[in-house]
Amino acid sequence: MIREALRRVFNVDEPPERVALAFATGVFIGFSPLLGLQTLLAALVAVAFRLNKPAIFTGAYLSNPWTIGPIVAGSWWLGSLLIPSPRIEMPQLSLSAIGDSAFWFGLGAQWRQLLPFAVGAMIISVVGAVIAYPLMLALLRSYRRRHPGG
Repeated sequence: MIREALRRVFNVDEPPERVALAFATGVFIGFSPLLGLQTLLAALVAVAFRLNKPAIFTGAYLSNPWTIGPIVAGSWWLGSLLIPSPRIEMPQLSLSAIGDSAFWFGLGAQWRQLLPFAVGAMIISVVGAVIAYPLMLALLRSYRRRHPGG
């Protein structure tokens, strides 16, 4: 699956710089603190800035159900090094509680406890995108030299 996605990205008929930019933008979105919105954000950004869709989605999907745990843990750890905050007190979770506005207001009142995660995730997003661009650009150029014409 990943191999096929990368093959499509490598064979896109666009300058390598634009493809690498789309991939790095996807990486930024994928590691952002806006969990669950990566697909929507990638689609909106791809359309708004006319970026290559296979490249942006491939970058965004680096965060997936198998990698999201370590990403969240790393984001929280990094952010908590910079912004100390008390532990989140989770309200009792049940199907009826989720439908009650008091559950959401109680959770929302603790937004400051989520700040370390958000800060850590943004740092990882920026660093990931900064690393992804030159790395993808080098890979694209190398691939296209070895496989001229796709």
